[in-house]
Amino acid sequence: MKLLDYLRVLARQLIDNDYSEETLKDISLVEIDLHQIKEELNFIEGSELLELEEIDMIRALLAYLLMRETDLHEDDIYSFIFSKGKQIIWN
Repeated sequence: MKLLDYLRVLARQLIDNDYSEETLKDISLVEIDLHQIKEELNFIEGSELLELEEIDMIRALLAYLLMRETDLHEDDIYSFIFSKGKQIIWN
């Protein structure tokens, strides 16, 4: 939960700083186990330990970091982060 708390604070700082790249200059996904974070987010979402807004902020932060640091396609990133691995159908 400590990592999620850190990501929640970081996501809030990013929003408060108008998405300034400076906020994330020292953050790297290499240090983060994305599968563990995803499992924890899914658990927390079901248990209502955090508000849905905070969970969405963390998911958006992770998606942003994945887009910045990997060559994964955006649809794959959104699917991994937001839809529990299911393919997203865009209308």
